Amino acid sequence: MSTVRMNGQDLQVLDWNELSRRGLIERINREILHSQGLAMFRDPATGVSAGALVAPDGQWEYPEDA
Repeated sequence: MSTVRMNGQDLQVLDWNELSRRGLIERINREILHSQGLAMFRDPATGVSAGALVAPDGQWEYPEDA
């Protein structure tokens, strides 16, 4: 975790790996992006996300047991 200074305050910054550990990437994908044919992804080695993948057929399915 790192910090940034904004409006005179030090704020914590969560990278995409931390957001994934908290289950947020899966939830955002399932509840918002998959229905739009998108899937957010990240590089686990760096915690950086380049954005979202676009499904070739316009649909993403996430296994319920994942």
